[in-house]
Amino acid sequence: MKNIIVLTLFFGASLFSNTAFASDNISSLDVGIVATEQTAKYSIEHMTCITCPFTVRKAMENVEGVIKVTVDFNSKTAVVVFNPQIASVEKIGSASTNAGYKATSI
Repeated sequence: MKNIIVLTLFFGASLFSNTAFASDNISSLDVGIVATEQTAKYSIEHMTCITCPFTVRKAMENVEGVIKVTVDFNSKTAVVVFNPQIASVEKIGSASTNAGYKATSI
């Protein structure tokens, strides 16, 4: 049993010492892989019932590059987290507008 624990500690430590977890090993190529996120807030028109936010959320989520959508019925707003390399504020707003709920970036 001691041999297994020693081997696990040895190999586990060597795995971490040879990976990008050590700041010395991060290259400029590694940085390009990390996707950036952007947040946009929208004012949403024509939400009159409690089910309207579901339609808005679904329309915005269907835009490629959208990561998360939160719609607030009471304030008539939506907050969207997205990858700006794939999606845009305009595309996301248009998706809601095309679903019948005009979205204006605020």
